[in-house]
Amino acid sequence: MSHKNLLVVDDSATTRMLICLTLKKEGVYNITEVANGQEAVDKLGAESVDCVLTDINMPQMNGLDLISYIRSSHSEPKVPIIIITTQGEEASRDEGLSKGADAYLTKPISGPKLVTLVKELLQDA
Repeated sequence: MSHKNLLVVDDSATTRMLICLTLKKEGVYNITEVANGQEAVDKLGAESVDCVLTDINMPQMNGLDLISYIRSSHSEPKVPIIIITTQGEEASRDEGLSKGADAYLTKPISGPKLVTLVKELLQDA
């Protein structure tokens, strides 16, 4: 597998670190981290991204608005998007998926499950 570019979007530095450490163990991902949806929009305009992993609750632009932006405005509207959030309610999950997310994980996340999901989504992309 060639190196894929992942964008991790979460206002928690600790969560970003955990996600990045989990995925870096695979050795095949270039990972960029940002703290909110607006920073993600800026990165998406400047860099090629193969998969976005985003939280929902963030300042400046939340994850749902980011997903809507990607699906309607981004040059690669089919880029896989994984929501990683503390919101475990079914209504939140349904809203995230209806906005265009490909998967929805609740924190704390399982490392092996995250790695498997990212691999599956990138294989289909």
